[in-house]
Order: sequence, then structure tokens, then C-alpha cells
Amino acid sequence: MRHFILCFFLWYVGVGLSLYAQSVGVNVSVGVRKTFKLSKKDALDLRQQFQMTPDLERYDNEFGDFFNEDGLWPIPDRRTRKTNNDDDNDNDDDNNLSNGNGGTSNGKPWVPELDDQPVLVNLDWRTTSSAQYNREWFRWLRSTTGYAFQYDGKRAQHSVRAEIDYRPLRHQKGKRALDIAARVGFQTTGTKRKNKNTMRWDYQLTPRIDLTWNLKKDHTITWSNGLNGVWDKGIFLFDRWRSNINLNFIYRKNHRFVLSFQRQQRIDKRRISHGVGLGYEVRF
Repeated sequence: MRHFILCFFLWYVGVGLSLYAQSVGVNVSVGVRKTFKLSKKDALDLRQQFQMTPDLERYDNEFGDFFNEDGLWPIPDRRTRKTNNDDDNDNDDDNNLSNGNGGTSNGKPWVPELDDQPVLVNLDWRTTSSAQYNREWFRWLRSTTGYAFQYDGKRAQHSVRAEIDYRPLRHQKGKRALDIAARVGFQTTGTKRKNKNTMRWDYQLTPRIDLTWNLKKDHTITWSNGLNGVWDKGIFLFDRWRSNINLNFIYRKNHRFVLSFQRQQRIDKRRISHGVGLGYEVRF
């Protein structure tokens, strides 16, 4: 647990620096998962997840100077600086005061005003309920099929997904620190059109490769690289490439924490975006 707390601190600092330098998407998720063993090779997963995506936005309207009024913001004092006219009774020139690097006003040090423009925190949220059937054909070959229902307060979305999971290093038994998985998934997603009773269906094909490194018994790092392929007007094309690095920690078997960083690059456009995530899930 101490190693995870240290990694969380480093992740938090990294996120802060990233947010300071550029716009980065943030995602926080909480979930519950229950697995039913149907047989030695078959299992059913039921999952409920709640996700939040905070978005910071400056509050700029007719009340934008509300916090600038005296008494509502403790520092700095309004008396520390004059504007453009040298209208006091001393012998100095107020216009020669430096921008926070020295100078005095009425014999008192000048203090730069803080950026006290209000900031709003907008929270986009969504819930996802899903059921997934897992089949282990061999130790090195698995398949999954599932259905998910997603709702964000405005619209509902239905998804059906099927995936093949091939792990070449598992042809031989035994535990190893490094594991490789080659996965190909097909997904169809239906979204209700605005002001219409019809559904819009999108089709995606996502091949990817995952590398998993077991640091300790309860600590793993996963590096995933995948392409996202879509059918658009009868034409299939790969439109983006995603790379994810996840730090997973299992606490007392049932509690799972994950810190994640994602880099997404559009193939058809020169556009790169980043995202960071913090997740928690209880498994039964």
C-alpha cells in the first residue's frame, strides 16, 4: 500500500504539471463488479460503474469582478497601488513603479494583485451497467461477449462487444513477471438521435497489444497500444491510435485501484490529446 501511495503522489504531481502546461482530460471512476463462475472455463461478469470528468472554466460575465470588492478577498490591499496619475502628495512618480519587482506607493511596498477571477468546475458524469460472458478455450486463448448500457443524464447508449484474447506466452504453464496479450475487439454502439425516435449505429474494430509487468504480488503495470477502426459511410478506416499506461494495485483481494495515463493521436488529422484517470473498483 505504501508503494501505491508514493506512486499516487508522483502521479498527482505529474498531473498538476501537465495541467499547468497544457489541456489534459481527467477521468475519475468508481465501480462494483461481481463474477459468477458458471463452470471451470466459463464466467459471467456483472459490472456497475460511475464516471466523472471535471472541466475547469473561468467565470466571466457581469459578476466577474464580484470577488474584487474590498473585504471579500483578503489580499492584496487596494491602497498598495495607484493607476496612471501621480496625484498624491509625495515626490515620487507612481508610473515608474515596477510590476511587482520593487517600488513603493505612499512609502509602502507595492504588491501585485492575485488572479482572483472565479473558476467554475463543471462535472460531466455517466453511468455504465454491463454484463459480460467470458470463455477460456485454452490457457492461451479466451473470448468475451458483452452488453453495456450507458447514460449521461441526456441520452442513452447501447453497446455490444465481442473480443478474442490471445496470449502467446501462456502455451507453457508457470508464472512469469511479463505477460503479452494480442486482442481484437468488435463493437457496435447505438445512440438515440436528437428529437427523433431512430437510433444511430456505429461500428468499430479495435486491435491492440497489451504488455503486463507484475512488479509484486499486488502491483502490476500495463502498457496498451491499440488502433481504433471505424466504418464511415461504407468505408473502413483507422482514425486514431491510443497508448495507455496503467498502474494497478489490489488491496485485500477485493479492492482494486488504478492510475492511468492515455495518449491519443488522430491518424487522419494532426491532433494529439492526453488524459489521466483515477479508478476504484470493488470485486466480489
